[in-house]
Amino acid sequence: MPTDAVNSNGFGIRGHVTVWRVDEKTGLRTPLAEKDNQIQVSWGHIAAKQIGFRHQPDRPDYFISGMYFEYENQIDPEQAVTVTSFDRSLGLAYYNALASNQLRDFLRVPLRLEPSLSVAAGSAGEEALTANAQSNQLTFFAQTAGTLGVHGKTFSHLANSKVYAAALVAMPVFADRTRDVIFARINFSTSDQTVKEASSQIGITWDIVFE
Repeated sequence: MPTDAVNSNGFGIRGHVTVWRVDEKTGLRTPLAEKDNQIQVSWGHIAAKQIGFRHQPDRPDYFISGMYFEYENQIDPEQAVTVTSFDRSLGLAYYNALASNQLRDFLRVPLRLEPSLSVAAGSAGEEALTANAQSNQLTFFAQTAGTLGVHGKTFSHLANSKVYAAALVAMPVFADRTRDVIFARINFSTSDQTVKEASSQIGITWDIVFE
């Protein structure tokens, strides 16, 4: 999917995803795929909550704190998952509708680490940011966990669970999924869809650049 367009002043936001195979015993990461993502329109709500309301009680909770991993359970693990294009307005209604799909579900997981700050190589302000010890890139990491999706479908190597899409999400109240806000989403191409293996998890590094 395309990244979000920049505005008329030349400023914008973009993201890039790297998919990893993560060994459960050692934590060793093996890169599997890379791709740009799409920024959803609801990212603006997250930004507005964080930037504009100093005294609003829930302001500190609207940071990006987790990811969704969408998967399909298959008889044949070599079978590709059929995905369709999606627009920037896709939100929670889409994920709620997966409850009626017999094969598809999603994992809702917290970030494994605090996001890191850096300067995006090749960005328009790279030189100035570096000179002033400032940053314009956030890097998030999460990985699959658990054996059941949000709607109760098995996530396992025995079910040939194949991850075919992911989302970067603000979770203001982790115990209340209805308040989640989607920041970015990605569909993986057929060659980048990843089956859960017995001794490993599927991880995602998600870079978001503001420029």
